[in-house]
Amino acid sequence: MERHGGQSTLAEFHHAVNVTFHEFESEVYDREHADMWGSLPRQFALLVEDWLAADPAPPARIRLLDIGCGTGLATDSLLKTRAGAAVESVHLLDTSPSMLRRASERACQWKVPVTRQEGLLDSVSGEKRFDLIVTCSVLHHIPQLEPFLNTVRKLQADGGVFLHLQDPNADCIDDPELLQRTSKYSRRLLPKWACRFTPRRVLERLRRELTGTQGQDCVSKTNRALVERGIVKTPLTVQELYSITDIHVQDGGISIARMKSWLPGYDCLSQRSYNFMGELSSMLPPRWRKLEDDLIAAKALNGLHTGAIWKLRPAAK
Repeated sequence: MERHGGQSTLAEFHHAVNVTFHEFESEVYDREHADMWGSLPRQFALLVEDWLAADPAPPARIRLLDIGCGTGLATDSLLKTRAGAAVESVHLLDTSPSMLRRASERACQWKVPVTRQEGLLDSVSGEKRFDLIVTCSVLHHIPQLEPFLNTVRKLQADGGVFLHLQDPNADCIDDPELLQRTSKYSRRLLPKWACRFTPRRVLERLRRELTGTQGQDCVSKTNRALVERGIVKTPLTVQELYSITDIHVQDGGISIARMKSWLPGYDCLSQRSYNFMGELSSMLPPRWRKLEDDLIAAKALNGLHTGAIWKLRPAAK
């Protein structure tokens, strides 16, 4: 922030960069993340099956809160699982108006009442309680996870369930099997932000430098908006931008082991991992997809991404 002349508080700066970036990313989100649409519904279904197998009395009616709903992937996937028929209402929450608008368009296909809310988690009324709270590709964006999870707890109905996935797996960051598999499948063992430098994007950047034209990609649009609004005086680099938006990708990811200390009163019903090769399953060639499927079936935990489902123990009467 100081390097680029920012004058706001750290919290204001982080919020402004995050919201501005996701506003522009919403234009291309589903296309850029087609691998998530092709792969994650299965992970939702597996975690829901784990929940139903472990829970002797799942709720007959589910009030669902989707935190950081994006374009609606999490809710859309959950409604197609075995728990979907019990969902009686959906509350969509996102800080990005454009993401929320796209999720609302998708919600027209859902046969349940939907409430839409723009804002952070603490903007949700404390009087509301949800039987199922879900976050998908969200936790690694949250700077301070412990207070965030405390707020999740306050919004959770007794006996309710918290489900999260699509976050980098901090518990296996140095796992030798994972490193061997990913290096064998792909020669590029680069940080996530560096993988965004595709040949097309590099050529586009060179063209803009040579011609003096402005880019129309979401990074360029984000920087222009931040400069125009006075959040920064000079544009952020690609690495700087993603170090802010994907903050826990930079420090190793999300640790289920550590989350257990931040979720008192919850039991972890199931933990799952996936992305064992460096690509989500829908992007893998057949022989590698078979290995991915085998590792998922074995509930191996040393994949690049992690997810879990937690149940809040009912309060003592």
